[in-house]
Amino acid sequence: MANDDSTPSSSASPESIDYKKHLDAGNALVAQAQALATSDFAKARELWQDAGKQYYYAHKADRDEPEAAFKLAQAWMAEAHALQKEGSPNAKVMWTNAAAQAELAFDLTPENGRLAMAVASCYHFAGSPEEAEAWQQLGKHLLDGAAKLAGQSSESKDEDSED
Repeated sequence: MANDDSTPSSSASPESIDYKKHLDAGNALVAQAQALATSDFAKARELWQDAGKQYYYAHKADRDEPEAAFKLAQAWMAEAHALQKEGSPNAKVMWTNAAAQAELAFDLTPENGRLAMAVASCYHFAGSPEEAEAWQQLGKHLLDGAAKLAGQSSESKDEDSED
């Protein structure tokens, strides 16, 4: 009997199944945390930490996937923000960790100006103005370039439609 590779279970690798499972679990935890953030910040913080663990596992399952890498950075940003809100001296360390993780996500999609801006924000809150400025300039450059490309694309469509 021939092997039927068209079934989802046979075509999905264990890594991709783990990736999706952990990514979905992290997303669900973030949604719960956001719903609780204004009424029970301590519980929301626990949920964000748990989401960060799920994103870590998703990122570990597929290190080439930028979404999990960035979601892990976002979870660390939420943790850094919570620490900052509490006045913890560890907030700057967590912002630096979030910046490093966001850089890793950027390395996977180096054309992404929004990721560069996220790195800039992390460095800003970490108290590293030189790094923040460099990443902000990079982000602006990428976003301006993308906007120009999008403008050229729509201009060429307009020109084509005039014929």
